[in-house]
Amino acid sequence: MKKLSRRQALITGAASSGLILGAACDSSQQKQQSAGGAGSTPGEKGPGREAFWEPGPNKNLVRDLTPGTTSIRLGTGMGRQENESLTEMVKRIKDSGNTGVVTGPEPWISMKDSELNELRAALKKYDIVVYEVGGYTNMIHPDMAERQKNLKKLATCIEAADKIGCPMVGTISGSLDPVNFFNVHPDNWTKETWDMLVKSMKQVLSDTAGMKAAIGMEAQVTTNIDGPIAHKRLIEDVGDPRSAVNLDPVNMCSLANYYHTTELLEECFDLLGESILGCHAKDTYIWPDKQTVHVQEVCSGRGVMDYETYLVRMSRLKWPRTLLPEHVPGDQLIEAAEYIRKVAAKVGVTIHS
Repeated sequence: MKKLSRRQALITGAASSGLILGAACDSSQQKQQSAGGAGSTPGEKGPGREAFWEPGPNKNLVRDLTPGTTSIRLGTGMGRQENESLTEMVKRIKDSGNTGVVTGPEPWISMKDSELNELRAALKKYDIVVYEVGGYTNMIHPDMAERQKNLKKLATCIEAADKIGCPMVGTISGSLDPVNFFNVHPDNWTKETWDMLVKSMKQVLSDTAGMKAAIGMEAQVTTNIDGPIAHKRLIEDVGDPRSAVNLDPVNMCSLANYYHTTELLEECFDLLGESILGCHAKDTYIWPDKQTVHVQEVCSGRGVMDYETYLVRMSRLKWPRTLLPEHVPGDQLIEAAEYIRKVAAKVGVTIHS
C-alpha cells in the first residue's frame, strides 16, 4: 500500500468519519454543511482557504502587509463623571487619545433634546464618533415571552443609537441555554435555531424600520455565529442592509485555528468587508498548564493574534473603523492601546487623532 502522509491521513479520516479537523474559524459551521445546519452549501469554504488547516502553523505562509490609506480609531467607553458636562466628557475622551466610543442606551434614550444637541455638537467639535451602543441580549431565548422582551430591548437600543448618530448596536445571537446567553448548548447549531435567529433579526429590523442604526452581530464560538462564514450567511439570509458585523476574531478562536489567525483574519475581511462596522481588540492564548484545551482571551499582545494583518486589513476599508480594547483588567487597557499603536507604526497604519 502507498504510505499516506499525516496530512493525507487526516483528510481521509475526516472524509470517512465526518470529523471536521482544523476547520477555519467556525468548525461547528462546517459540521452543519453535512448535516444541513445553518443552510450551508456542502463543501462551502472561504476564499483562499483549504478544506482543512493543519493544527500547526503554515510555515510557507506569505502575508501581504501592504497598508491602506484609512486611519483606525482607538475606542473606549463613554460615560459622564460626577458634575461633568457633556462637552467636558467628550473633551476628556479626546484628551485620552481615543476617538471612538461605545456606550449603553441610557441615558441617551431618555435625554432631553437640548442635551442631545450639546452632545452632538461636542462629538463633532472634538472629532469623536459613537461607533457602538451595546445591546447584548439573547435573540434565541428558548422561552418565547423572554425572547420577545429581549428583542424589544434591542429595538430600544437601536432607537438610542439613532438619537446620538451611532451606526451600530452590538449584540450576539445568543444560546438556547435559558440562563447563560453565551453558553454552549447542543442545539445551538440546528437548522431550527438558525431559522429562529433569522426571524428574530428580521423582526427587530422591521420594528425599527426607518432608523439608520444596524445590528452589529458579534461572533461567539459557543453560538451559531461562530465565524466569518456564519456571519456572511446571516447577512444573506436576513437580506437587510442593516444586518452587519461587530468583528471580534478572538471570539472565533479554538485549538483548530489557534495557529492560523492570519488566515482567520484574511477570511473575515474577504467575506465581510464593508459590513464590518466596528472591531474589538484583545488576544487569544492557550493556557500551557492544562491537560485539556483552555482558550483564554488576554490583553492585546499577550497571545497569538496577528495584529499586523488585523490593522492592515482595517486600513484598507473605505472609512475609519473603531478598534476597541476590551475584556482585560482595567490596568491593562493602556498596555493594549500602546501595543496597537506600536504595531500600527511598524506596518505603516495611521491611528486617527
